Amino acid sequence: MRAARWVVRRGNPTKEEVLCRELGVRPKLARLLVGRGHDTPEKASAFLEAKLSTQLRSPMLFRDMERAADRVVRALTSGERIGVFGDYDVDGIAGSAILVGFLRALGHDPALYIPHRLREGYGLSERGLRALAAEGVRLVVTVDCGGASHREIAFAAEAGMDVIVCDHHQVSETRLPALAVLNPVEPDAGFPFSGLCGAGVAFYLALGVRMRLRELGWSPLPDLRRFLDLVTLGTVADIVPMVEENRVLVRYGLREIEKSLRPGLAALKDVSGVSSVNTGVVGFRLAPRLNAGGRLADATRGVELLVTPDAERARELARALDEENRARQRIEDEILTEALAMLEARDPRERRTIVLGSPDWHPGVVGIVASRLVDRFYRPTVLVGIDAARGLGRGSCRSIPAVDVYAALRKCASLLEGFGGHKMAAGLSIRPEKLEEFGERFEKAVREATSPEDFVPRTLVDDELRAEEVASALVEDLEQLEPFGPGNPEPVFLLRGAEVVSRRVVGSNHLRLFLRQGEHALSAIGFGMAELGELESGSTVDVLGVPERDDWSGGVRFRLKAVRPVAG
Repeated sequence: MRAARWVVRRGNPTKEEVLCRELGVRPKLARLLVGRGHDTPEKASAFLEAKLSTQLRSPMLFRDMERAADRVVRALTSGERIGVFGDYDVDGIAGSAILVGFLRALGHDPALYIPHRLREGYGLSERGLRALAAEGVRLVVTVDCGGASHREIAFAAEAGMDVIVCDHHQVSETRLPALAVLNPVEPDAGFPFSGLCGAGVAFYLALGVRMRLRELGWSPLPDLRRFLDLVTLGTVADIVPMVEENRVLVRYGLREIEKSLRPGLAALKDVSGVSSVNTGVVGFRLAPRLNAGGRLADATRGVELLVTPDAERARELARALDEENRARQRIEDEILTEALAMLEARDPRERRTIVLGSPDWHPGVVGIVASRLVDRFYRPTVLVGIDAARGLGRGSCRSIPAVDVYAALRKCASLLEGFGGHKMAAGLSIRPEKLEEFGERFEKAVREATSPEDFVPRTLVDDELRAEEVASALVEDLEQLEPFGPGNPEPVFLLRGAEVVSRRVVGSNHLRLFLRQGEHALSAIGFGMAELGELESGSTVDVLGVPERDDWSGGVRFRLKAVRPVAG
């Protein structure tokens, strides 16, 4: 990957001083708040409080929520069977678990259908709808899919089933023939926040149904706060903006995961070696294991893990998913090695895209490897696993902020069997003989929409820092900004001109540095940065990172994000 430019965010001393004076916050926190757009006392106070009771908008703002909630209530009161049709990724699994758990808590036995990634592919399908119809389903609720499924929804209607769509991906150019569509990215959705994930939309449907049931005097009603752990899984795993509703939901959802009241999450934390929980733990420890079933085998077990009340069954499922995750990691490493070997024949920087395919690649894993190639080469990347027997390739696309990969795929639509997704990530199916032509057209589409400057990564630095400022007070201030994610990134600080007093590699590939700046010293850790272990003692470096609590020492350390030697 090309070296990133470090760009220090410009401050606004006037607005920062107002926050310090009106809210009593320290200058560093005021700078971070203003830099994130919370630049008045009212905005900053609301952001820091993030209360469920005051900062979640009504589900009834969705254009079709009243119709959807009424239809679910009618099914509940008349004994009609409800089917949940979910996607096979973490967002779909978590959202499906929300609806299954919610309906079970109301005394209903919903049917569940999650398509098999390899045999069926993404999205609502006639095959799945037939299976639900065979179980007596009269109402289907999609989770994280269905946003553009005209043909399949029409088929459901012919089979005597109503469909409620809960999605956040695609927007249909014409009105879907569904009973109700809950999709916050639709221009006329009615809901003011478009950043909800599939699990978030499912949660809002549960909110709407609960409101209707309360009006009817239904009792007892489930406590929906107990489902915030599942909302958090989907929100963090799907990398949606960590602002507005999402930030509030995840802030409280992390507390639910911490409590481990759900047997499945307790077991998942146990096999993951997790004690304390934050968004990083959810995204890199819990979600990959939950996702492993859908990548290599059957995602339905992920939903079962999240809804089962049986602790022993939960442990059994968690162990199986952990083993599948290990298998996924091995396959991922093999694909990455092969992809890098393919790229050795040409310099990836000569092109603005990477498109590779192989019959030896598992379609359920190529998306993860595509992300790793994006991290390394900073290029939109498409990797395709080819099923030679079927004459079909299934691929995953990952992008960089300057490239709308979904828009680029639309320009290549005539070469594809199908595609879907959003700006930063998408999936596609393609005939192997068209892959080379697709690579050229995809390159052309991206080249026409970008400039060379778009392919120079930038790291936005929130502020400069002195070694003596890396202290508990600053860490406490940073914790007020959590949870972090897109739209609310973890703060990054620049420490200039630090002397490397000592360095050593710890664990398998982590770098521990002891740095000195003037008369002040601090401990620093760089996870996965062992390749920098050859830094010479006595050398001078600029470093980027974030102060955090050190659970081992009980003090504070500087977690490294980048190290740059200072010429001298």
